[in-house]
Amino acid sequence: MIRSWRVWLAVSACLALALAGVVWLSVFALRLDRADRQARLSAAREENVRLALWRLDSELLPLVARESAVPAEAYAAVAPVPGVLDARNAPLPEGQAWMASPLLAGPPEHVLLHFQVDTAGNVTSPQVIEASLRASLGVAPPRVGEEVLRARLEHVSRQLGGLRLREALAARDAPASTGSPLSRVQSKLSSSFQELKNASEYDARSRSARQAASQNVVTYQAQEPSAARASPRAEMRALWVGDALLLGRLVRVDGQEVLQGCWLDWPGLSRWLQGRVEDLLPGATLEPARGDVTATGEGRLLAALPVRLVPGSTSGEEGSSGALSSLPLVLMVAWSGVALAGVAVVALLVGVMALSERRGAFVSAVTHELRTPLTTFRMYTEMLSAGMVPDAARRQEYFDILHREAERLSHLVENVLAYARIERGRAPARLEPVAVDALVSRLEPRLAERALQSGLVLSVDVPPDVTVLTDPSAVEQVLFNLVDNASKYAAGATDPRLHLELERRGRRVGLVVRDHGPGVDPATARRLFEPFSKSVQAAARSAPGVGLGLALCRQLARSMRGELRYAQAPEGGARFVLWLPTA
Repeated sequence: MIRSWRVWLAVSACLALALAGVVWLSVFALRLDRADRQARLSAAREENVRLALWRLDSELLPLVARESAVPAEAYAAVAPVPGVLDARNAPLPEGQAWMASPLLAGPPEHVLLHFQVDTAGNVTSPQVIEASLRASLGVAPPRVGEEVLRARLEHVSRQLGGLRLREALAARDAPASTGSPLSRVQSKLSSSFQELKNASEYDARSRSARQAASQNVVTYQAQEPSAARASPRAEMRALWVGDALLLGRLVRVDGQEVLQGCWLDWPGLSRWLQGRVEDLLPGATLEPARGDVTATGEGRLLAALPVRLVPGSTSGEEGSSGALSSLPLVLMVAWSGVALAGVAVVALLVGVMALSERRGAFVSAVTHELRTPLTTFRMYTEMLSAGMVPDAARRQEYFDILHREAERLSHLVENVLAYARIERGRAPARLEPVAVDALVSRLEPRLAERALQSGLVLSVDVPPDVTVLTDPSAVEQVLFNLVDNASKYAAGATDPRLHLELERRGRRVGLVVRDHGPGVDPATARRLFEPFSKSVQAAARSAPGVGLGLALCRQLARSMRGELRYAQAPEGGARFVLWLPTA
């Protein structure tokens, strides 16, 4: 027979291998699920980034188009108006009719200042003029205040003042020394100016005649020739100068190439743009894109401005890895199935091993229990058959011994068969009202005879008029087993009385079998109602039996909706109570 530890070792190894396989599959599945959710999240995030870039460029293009549509003449405080007629509908000579610049009213939204840089590096602004000229033109002061505009012009002058355009354009091939502030500005602007010049496509369409000036028209003595003063409008291009975001273009005015543009309010513009895409990218930010910044990495460049969009992290990326997945639930169900399967295997193995041990214990106990009566049968029958017992009294004694051994074997076989019926689910179920005193009176002679065989005296104390709902044959078998056990273990006690009493507790009636023997020790009491709990060694040291009687009695009691309990008697000995429901 394979020892139990070998079986447990083999089963543990199999379970460990199965568990390792399930763990590996779970980890692999979770990794695939996480990668899939990350891919879906990245795709959704990229789609939001594309939508955000499209939305930002859609908001910025009107701003760039508006600034590109400003005519070159508007960057001067006043400019001559061609095509003006006098009262006789005769055309006035060019240079006699002048019109105030539309930019005098102040910079529009998201623009801090409009400026112009000539070839000599002089920086001017149509919004910063003398108060007397503004009064003569009848233009109201700007909303932001003239002092603020002058401060802004000074700031732009420090950045761009003294810049010569042609030298800045040539500096793209030979960067200037970084020793002076002007050279640093030139090196920063050279490539951007070249882009502006290359990207300036002059509009071939002729400019429509301006409407006649009303209050903004002032007549001055013409000082300029009649030749065209400015080139057609060109598209604005954006560039960074320090921390200032500028829109600029190269145009020709009066035959000279000048830089015209505006200084954008980048802090306010960035806040406004971030608010436009907050629903798509809550954590997005806008950062300046310098000359050495490419569109790779996390930054995405806008088409209208040299600005990159940094999407940032979203709540989905910080908390979870995307949409909810059913894989954890599937894995939970799978792990539950594996756990239940493992528990079932262990429980089955425990049951099989317990059954095997019980079978071995039963075979050992029955073999030991049958050996003594069979030996007695063989010895006495051989003596009687051989005529070795001539004395009649001695022969009768031998016959009585054989009869007792036969009853002992019959009782053993009856217990085994009854327990087998209960194990197969064929427990007694014929419950009927029975008078307890009548039942005990019918069984008393048999019980008294069994007690007398061990030198005990049965004392019955059962009052009349007590009826229980039970199976009489099962009660008789339980009481006989209890009396038989008491006769085995209480034989030779100083008090030879064996009590059969009645006890009532609520709607239950208890039949008590009590002796004055040594009782049951606590270790044995814990296994008292286990079947075949008596080993071969215990059977050899104790009274005859296979350890099945009490287990059978409890099963019979429960089949009658009752219970069998054991308690140590206060005056010494063992005390068993068969509880039955009243009728």
